[in-house]
Amino acid sequence: MAKMRAVQVARAGGPLELVEREMPEPARGEVRVRVEACGVCHGDSLTVEGQWPDLSFPRLPGHEIAGVIDAIGAGVVGWRAGTGLCPPHASGRRRGAG
Repeated sequence: MAKMRAVQVARAGGPLELVEREMPEPARGEVRVRVEACGVCHGDSLTVEGQWPDLSFPRLPGHEIAGVIDAIGAGVVGWRAGTGLCPPHASGRRRGAG
């Protein structure tokens, strides 16, 4: 399986670290976005500090992204690979440990 790089925090209050993970395939109704830029907001600092209730770790902070669709799951209509996008809030189902 292809690999991707991500910045994660392994535990509440831990350091940010660059890691390599397996690149997930999009499920039905999903697209995968190759992130080209990512903003960090105050909510992300609260995530790193473990201030949100019921957080699981490791965690990938950063949900303000810009990128390009690089894979499309079954059933997706109206989007195609190569389309650039900047969603107002990206919260992928696999942002955490899974």
